[in-house]
Amino acid sequence: MFAIEVINLRKTYGKVVAVDDVSFKVKKGEIFGFLGVNGAGKTTTINMITGLLQKDSGTIKILNHDPEEAWEYVKNRINVSTAYYPLSDALTIRQNLRIYAKIYGVKNVEQKIMSLMQQFELSHLADRKVADLSSGERTRTALCKGLINDPEVLFLDECTVGLDPDIAEKTRRIIKNYQQKSGCTILFTSHYMYEVEELCDRIAFMDKGKIIKIATADKLKKAIKKHTIEITVKSRAEELKNFLMLEQMNILLAEDNTIIFEVTCERDKIYKILNKIFTKGFLLSDLHIKKPTLDDIFIKIARGRK
Repeated sequence: MFAIEVINLRKTYGKVVAVDDVSFKVKKGEIFGFLGVNGAGKTTTINMITGLLQKDSGTIKILNHDPEEAWEYVKNRINVSTAYYPLSDALTIRQNLRIYAKIYGVKNVEQKIMSLMQQFELSHLADRKVADLSSGERTRTALCKGLINDPEVLFLDECTVGLDPDIAEKTRRIIKNYQQKSGCTILFTSHYMYEVEELCDRIAFMDKGKIIKIATADKLKKAIKKHTIEITVKSRAEELKNFLMLEQMNILLAEDNTIIFEVTCERDKIYKILNKIFTKGFLLSDLHIKKPTLDDIFIKIARGRK
């Protein structure tokens, strides 16, 4: 059972192809990361899925229904939370949430609003106008709006932007707990790769209007075949640098007594090069081995655009 199905979706602006024959499916109860550099087409794709933008062609299904044909059914079962959502600045947090509760036909409105504000630590700001909130407080208000109707499908776009680290961590915990308890399907976008890796079951990378890869975080990271090694030696740094160059290592940085270089992962090459370094008598004061991360994947895609 798929909660979201997108087949051959396309959107153009004049001669510019923003979304080019995009297809993917999100399983029911899955947190699905949807990533891409600015201009990749992900926001346009999400706007078409959520009905904010008309598609040129293709098929969209949410909970096995075409939103264009069954919008009343779909709209009450989905919600969107984005750090950039235009909440009414002239209204208070409570007033904004009351309006959205009415739109979604929420029962026990005041109880629901108080519960959400408590979760996101906004109770003391309930009657403050949105115009007077900090960016982090606006973000948390948008998250309350996103959960006001207990959605079955939730679209989260940059939902921790502007939050302090402790509030961001609590927010991720709330999202994960809600998803586990409710079985909600979440389409999740973020530029913070660590939280994508923490939350998402699968991840799609989009580039130049196309989906280029869909996989788990572990499988995506395996696409990069190199580890980064940082070594600080007590002496003989120049000699170590020359040795690594003879061994055909790609040196990224050589400064003072610290050298950072890349090593391919195949055939125990990391172990072999470190063993040679120790055998040659280099005395190390520090050693770090950095495995590939989602940030590395993101950067690789971004550089591929240039």
